Amino acid sequence: MMTAYHTPSPLLSTGFPPVIRTKASTQASASVSHLMRWQEPLATRLRFRHNLPGRVANRLLNIELGLFLLAELLPMAPAEALPNLLNGQGIVYRERPVWTPHQHKMLSRARILLAPYQDRAVWYSALGKYATMNKNLRLFTTTGRGGQNPDASSYDRRERIQLYGWALA
Repeated sequence: MMTAYHTPSPLLSTGFPPVIRTKASTQASASVSHLMRWQEPLATRLRFRHNLPGRVANRLLNIELGLFLLAELLPMAPAEALPNLLNGQGIVYRERPVWTPHQHKMLSRARILLAPYQDRAVWYSALGKYATMNKNLRLFTTTGRGGQNPDASSYDRRERIQLYGWALA
């Protein structure tokens, strides 16, 4: 005798196997959603604090995440080297120091979060827009070998560096 609880779903009769959620698939989907929402709390605060239009705060955080990654993995590389790092190409990437497993994990996550910046033209355009932003808003400098902007407040620096480290952990 079959109860209503055990009645097969009409979706199962389509020939597709049922989707079975395992602990690993649940963790993987949670991990992907974590990766895609990493910037939102801070982006909203930046939008209101600095009166930024539209998605400018999100773009700012994406660009700075790329610059943070460069500072962590290739501290002597110029800002223009990010596409080479994300694509695993170029002299900067080939002559990199030996990385720890944590640094490899950072690069792996950054490749997902910063996928559009694997295209050199997109990254250069983003850097150009970043350079035109208010100097007090930018956490990094893009000229020469880069580095942190001394004009950024210590509160902003601490808040963003913590977020970037968390996003790539």
